[in-house]
Amino acid sequence: MFVNFYRISVNFGRKLKFKKLKTYYCSNKTVQPYFSKMLHTFNDGSVLRTMTAKELVKIPVWHGQRTLDKAHAAKIRDAVGAAVDRLDSGYRIVFYLEPDTSGHMVRQSYLIDGQHRAEVLREHFLSSLCEPDFTVVVTEKEVDSETDAIEFFNAINNVKPQQWRTDPNILVNSYVVELEKVFNAKKPGFIRTSATVRPYLGADKLREALKAIVASLRSDKASIESFARRAVEKNKEMLDRWSVNSLGDAKNASYYDKAAKVGFMLAVDPKLPWVRELVRC
Repeated sequence: MFVNFYRISVNFGRKLKFKKLKTYYCSNKTVQPYFSKMLHTFNDGSVLRTMTAKELVKIPVWHGQRTLDKAHAAKIRDAVGAAVDRLDSGYRIVFYLEPDTSGHMVRQSYLIDGQHRAEVLREHFLSSLCEPDFTVVVTEKEVDSETDAIEFFNAINNVKPQQWRTDPNILVNSYVVELEKVFNAKKPGFIRTSATVRPYLGADKLREALKAIVASLRSDKASIESFARRAVEKNKEMLDRWSVNSLGDAKNASYYDKAAKVGFMLAVDPKLPWVRELVRC
């Protein structure tokens, strides 16, 4: 059977336009259309809805998630065998609404629970483009900040403070929460939930810098709060010296003026050298 994939363009007041994208040959497969359907709204505002399995595996895994355990994914794969449609539930998604570089609000979605099941599905569909799609049930929740996402993740996973010893991502999350607390007191804040442009700092970029020195991070509350306070002082120091620093950093000079205007200098250098510097203090 030949299956044609089309892009549909909608112009109000005009006819629908169909543009053929690609044709695949699928032997003995039935291809059916699936549509998202909202099933229920919970008291916390999260929504239970359906989507297709292929839509699900396109959603990136939230970067604050635990490290993927390939052995655990393999156990799930072995347990379901060819009946991957048994993996049709147990997924949670968070999404943010943030302004892009042009100021338009855009939606960023991340899989925050069920990554091992989703990994099995991803491998299944990568093995053959002709594998039939099927409906899965997901719970979706809108969050206002990275802190909200972390708190939601901790709640659904019963995360305890000592778990950082087995998964550094949990410790890094604690530092992200504390830094957001001091730099995002006024909305929309300087630390953004998804990828952003300087002078603002993306939470994922911050996570990468913290993970690089995670072995030096302390886990007690006092140390985490102290790190955030030193970050505030570092930002003030950089604001006081921004005109001088910009002369010695031609590569990032254009960002210094923008950063000075908004009052946030910590994202000027995309390598975030202040993170490593403050850990040594």
